[in-house]
Amino acid sequence: MKHNRLILTVALLAVIGLCFQAWAGNPEKKGTAGAEELLIPVGSRGVALGGASMACINGVDAIYWNPAGVANTTNSTEAMFSYMKYIADINVTYGALAVKTGLGSIGVSFQSLSFGDIAVTTTNNPDGTGSMWSPTYMTLGATYSRSMTDRIFVGGNVKFISEKIMSTSASAFAVDMGVQYLTSIGVRLGVAMKNVGTPVRFDGTDLERRVAIPGTPSGAPPQNLRIVAQESELPSTFEMGLSYARPVVDKVDMTLMANFRNNNFLNDEVSGGIEVDVNHMFFMRGGYTYALNESGEDVAGGKTYIYGPAFGMGLMYPMAQQMKVAFDFAYRTTEYFSENLLFTAKVIF
Repeated sequence: MKHNRLILTVALLAVIGLCFQAWAGNPEKKGTAGAEELLIPVGSRGVALGGASMACINGVDAIYWNPAGVANTTNSTEAMFSYMKYIADINVTYGALAVKTGLGSIGVSFQSLSFGDIAVTTTNNPDGTGSMWSPTYMTLGATYSRSMTDRIFVGGNVKFISEKIMSTSASAFAVDMGVQYLTSIGVRLGVAMKNVGTPVRFDGTDLERRVAIPGTPSGAPPQNLRIVAQESELPSTFEMGLSYARPVVDKVDMTLMANFRNNNFLNDEVSGGIEVDVNHMFFMRGGYTYALNESGEDVAGGKTYIYGPAFGMGLMYPMAQQMKVAFDFAYRTTEYFSENLLFTAKVIF
């Protein structure tokens, strides 16, 4: 019965994903989605693997990539903090906690973007008024994941997205759903549908303008009118992945993985990754993501897909009988900007 429920769940997600493909992967829609910070990856392990870890990611790392994997661990509690040096002087801070209970695994997560201070400019003061401001972008998430059998894991996220630019703000809710399955031949399968939710629309006093209403009597004072902003859909994705782990030599394992991502506001992507595990203490990783149907150049002759290969490593060290600490690092090359650098620390019980 449980296997039948899994097949039904995977089939349902696949059908929804195929429906996405009817209108997704369209490069003409680039830049029109709202809350695109949802697509910024978090966690050094997943980034170093090129985002190809959909089928095998586990523990607290799985909250972002595939919530089904949160329960796919023998650890009782995992906490992580990650810092990413992104592009254009933007920094990404991420924290998450996952706890295994008798009813399944629960988790919470927090992501925020730091843009630095930006000078306030006006029509009369194009060089700045002397005041500074900074946007506030954050995402709060709650996760639930459980094992249906020793081979089947399911999970989901509920996320609240908040964006604020001076006195103008927008918010939305989104959900993620995922499944992981370990086959009898050792191949892992992963399916996830992410960022499905309410549209985003900005509103606030910064959208107000004083307007002289046509047809009013001469000398009538202008009225405050507010511009109604256009709604934007969330950047939903549907992803499918495979992974296979095998020993190489004594105490050294290697995991190969591949992933397909169907985007509704970008080109579809395929990615591949490899992870080498030495005695469950030292890890070496590499990955690459390729955008399908990419034209290669924009109207100015520049590349339209800016991300290149990713690399990373990790170290896990036992501090006590039931406590371990882990440090992960990832490096992802980019065009036009400095490389993405990620640092992640985890405490595991």
